[in-house]
Amino acid sequence: MTELGRSFYPTLGLSAARRHLDDAIRAGCKHLFTSLHIPEAEVEDWAEVRRLLEIAAGAGISVAADVSRASLSMFGAAPDDLSPIAGLGIGTLRLDHGFTMEETLHMLRSPGFSFQINAGSTTPGDLLEMENNGIERERLIAVHNFYPRRETGVSLSFYRMQNRMFKERGIRTAGFIPAHGEPRAPLYAGLPTVEAHRHMTSALAAAELMAEQLTDIVYYGDPAPDEYAWMAAGLIAGGTIPLRVAWTETPPEELMPLLSETHTSPWDGAEQVIRSARGRKYMLERGIAPAPSNTDARPAGTVTMDNALYTRYAGELQVARIDLPADERVNVLGRVVPEDRGLLRFIGPRTAFRFV
Repeated sequence: MTELGRSFYPTLGLSAARRHLDDAIRAGCKHLFTSLHIPEAEVEDWAEVRRLLEIAAGAGISVAADVSRASLSMFGAAPDDLSPIAGLGIGTLRLDHGFTMEETLHMLRSPGFSFQINAGSTTPGDLLEMENNGIERERLIAVHNFYPRRETGVSLSFYRMQNRMFKERGIRTAGFIPAHGEPRAPLYAGLPTVEAHRHMTSALAAAELMAEQLTDIVYYGDPAPDEYAWMAAGLIAGGTIPLRVAWTETPPEELMPLLSETHTSPWDGAEQVIRSARGRKYMLERGIAPAPSNTDARPAGTVTMDNALYTRYAGELQVARIDLPADERVNVLGRVVPEDRGLLRFIGPRTAFRFV
């Protein structure tokens, strides 16, 4: 199961960093990424940064920090001696700025830490060199960069190709998606790994990274995902696809419990529609046969229920995958909002989904 993570950045100001950390703790976040690759002058108080890291660790959050030679020295550490940062609550170090291979290998042998390697630039030859030098793969996680500048993110196909390479070698993987509520300064263009995700809903971006079980951790690169974005990505990570629906009219009271349930598509999934394995049974148990109503055309994303004219199919609950014509036997209940229609392709056989 993929896990979710957030980010916080001391350069945004310590009050903002503390707020983002508090939000992460309240949300039950288990993974936190931060960058310490920052000039000394940009940080108000390194002692307060240390305190924030300790608070995160005390809340049970696994903290990963992007470090440079300069940021190590701020804490009195060096590539050949990481012991001064051992008590900060940082469990994972990302080594991506200015270290020689010799220094990198030395740090990778340091006890007490896991290490993030650059998933975008690491090659099979690099992994072989690490293995030949006794580096344990269990202590590595391959994490892609995020890309603040528009047009510089990687393609989804490259992301998946790299992750397959790591997965074949038993190395965990991670990537970043943007959080649109509070994009990070100074470019305010989101912090995705995949360029196509820059303006995509975070739920759909998360679903694409989690597909094929190729990603172990999905981090929000921007520091403040809104409540829905966090909830929706969490549902997807747990195997349930959330769909926001604009209802044609307020659904009848007797349908509300059904529409609030988590549904499962059957094993023999239909090509043109997503079927709920629950709808007909629910209606039959209550002796409800819907009368014809709103029997309009069914463009892709339309949520429908078969009415009494469909006899034994009365109560069948579906979501159209493609544009379908009007049918007097099929009532239109609403439509999945445009931003969520891309999620329909992730609902396959025995996939859970729910209307939110």
